[in-house]
Amino acid sequence: MTHARRLATPAQPDDVLRAELDGFLATYDFAGRRGHDPVAFPHRFADPLDRELVAFFAACLAYGRADLIARGLEDVLARMGPGPAAAAARDDAGAARRRFEGFVYRVTRGDDLARLWLGLAHLQRAHGSIGRAFAALDDPAAIDLRGTLERVRAAICAPTADWPARRAFRHLLPDPAKGSACKRLNMLLRWMVRGPDGIDFGDWAALGAHRLTIPVDTHVHRIARYLGLTDRAAADWRTAAQITAALRRLDADDPLRYDFALCHLGISGRCPARRVPAICAECPIQRICCLA
Repeated sequence: MTHARRLATPAQPDDVLRAELDGFLATYDFAGRRGHDPVAFPHRFADPLDRELVAFFAACLAYGRADLIARGLEDVLARMGPGPAAAAARDDAGAARRRFEGFVYRVTRGDDLARLWLGLAHLQRAHGSIGRAFAALDDPAAIDLRGTLERVRAAICAPTADWPARRAFRHLLPDPAKGSACKRLNMLLRWMVRGPDGIDFGDWAALGAHRLTIPVDTHVHRIARYLGLTDRAAADWRTAAQITAALRRLDADDPLRYDFALCHLGISGRCPARRVPAICAECPIQRICCLA
C-alpha cells in the first residue's frame, strides 16, 4: 500500500488516538529535535521584539532542505546583527536593500527580504510589536486566524506597495485568501501562540491556541492521512482545516500540541513516504496507523 491510497477514517476511535498520541509525546525527544528545526533560530533571542522578528523570517524561509534552510538563516541573522528589531527600526528602504543585497536562497532574493523587513518594522512601530499588530487586526469571534493573517499580510505589504511585484515575494509571504495551506505562516503562529514549552514561545498567547490551524507540509499531510485525519489529496487550506478539526476533537484547547512531533517523525525518516515493514514495525504510532 502506498501514500496514494485514499484514507478516509481513523484507524481507532478518538479516545484511542488521544491516548496513543499522548504516549508518543510523553517519550518524544523535543530538545534533541529542536536543533533540526527553524524554530531554533528565534530561540537565540531573549528580547521578545527581536524574537518575533527573527521568527517571522525563519518561518517564511522554511522551505526546502533543512540544512539549506539553516544556511540561509545564518546568513540572514548575520545581516540583521545582534539587535534585529532596533536595526529594522533604523532602516529606510535604501538601507534595507543594502542590508540584504546579494542574498539568495532558492527563489528568494535580497529585495524580497527587504520588503519583509520594512513591513515588519512598520508593524512594530505602529503597534509596539508584531504580536500586538496581530491582536489589533484580529477578529476574536472568528474560529481561526485565517482572516487575521490576510489583514496582517496586507499591512506588511503596504509600506512597499510601489515596489515591483515579484512572484518570489508572494511565495515568501503567501496570501491565505488564495486557498494555500500557508504552512509557514501557520507554523509561525504555532511558535508564537502556543507555549511556552521549550519549542513554542507563547508570546502571542492571547490570540488563542485553540484557534490555530495546523501547518501542513508533505510530512504532516502524509501522516494525517495515515492516521485517518483527512482523506483529501490536496495540501491546501481546506485540508489543513480538516486535519485541525480532527485534532480539535482530541484536544479542543490545544489541537496543535502534536504537530512538532508528528512533523519531525516524517522529517527524520521514521515515517517513510510508503510502507516499509522494517521501519513501520518500529514506528511509535504504528498501532493507530491506517496502514498497519
